[in-house]
Amino acid sequence: MGKLKNNRIKNVEINRIANIGILILLMCVATAVNKSFLSVSNLLGILEQNSAKGVMALGATFVLISGGIDLSMENGLTMMAVTASLLHISAGEHPLVLILLCILIGAMVGAVNGFLISKLKLLPFVATLGMMTICKGITHWSSEGKIMFLQSKTVSFIGRGKVFNVIPFQTIVLILMAILAAVILYRTSLGTSTYALGSNEEAAKYIGINTALQKFKVYVLNGSFIGVAALLTVSRVGQISPNLGSGSMMDAIAAAVIGGTSTMGGRGSIGGTLIGILIIGVLINALTFMNVPVNAQSAIKGIVILFAIVADALFASVQRRKKKVNDVV
Repeated sequence: MGKLKNNRIKNVEINRIANIGILILLMCVATAVNKSFLSVSNLLGILEQNSAKGVMALGATFVLISGGIDLSMENGLTMMAVTASLLHISAGEHPLVLILLCILIGAMVGAVNGFLISKLKLLPFVATLGMMTICKGITHWSSEGKIMFLQSKTVSFIGRGKVFNVIPFQTIVLILMAILAAVILYRTSLGTSTYALGSNEEAAKYIGINTALQKFKVYVLNGSFIGVAALLTVSRVGQISPNLGSGSMMDAIAAAVIGGTSTMGGRGSIGGTLIGILIIGVLINALTFMNVPVNAQSAIKGIVILFAIVADALFASVQRRKKKVNDVV
């Protein structure tokens, strides 16, 4: 068990070093394209713009490590933001109502996904695909296609405020959520079980892990993180729209996978995901300054994701071959 853990740590470190190298290379290219790229305002702007996606990516990291997938993230985020905001407005725009409702609705969506997957034994792809459609329907039904604005000063500060007039509040939330995610993943039984689920679920059952319960917890945790991302997104935009979460799932999964989280489960890290979201942020920033059309940017992101998945598959294949050789020896 100790040997497997050491190998996992070694693999994570190799991925992290490679990702840091990619990030530095991208930053050099971005600096060549935009001379003001390394300015404090631009760097903080990149962090602020990608904070919500970063929080979403942290939740996705847990799901992917456990060997699952959540296709409802994007529509779920929009539904959480819209329904929580409507209730927030009807309650007199008390900011605490919006904060609690986003997280609570997120946890509820995660719980339903978790129940369908862990108790009813539905494939994660099937269960979350159904939830995706449900969330989209609830969003359009509750909002009726209307665009409404949020007037609360506290909500405005959550979305666009700066601490000491320098550090974006959203970036601070991302850092705090990353710390929370790291504590859960590395210091709790849920974190250990998450790795075990993705590595070998049958073996996890054999050593006494309640895999159904732990899988349920993973999806509830993911839903809660999406709820926080929904809060950050609607606060930043300042209005209710049925398109709030557009593109967020692609960026969140891309950040996790680029950061070294395996799409086949069992491998990933919080630090890697943070580096992944920075890579995505720097890439989009550079493409924007190069006046690359939005649709072309999406295509480039897709290529990056595909490259990361192929690299992950090749890496996993090499590791399996090494394991077979070691077992023979």
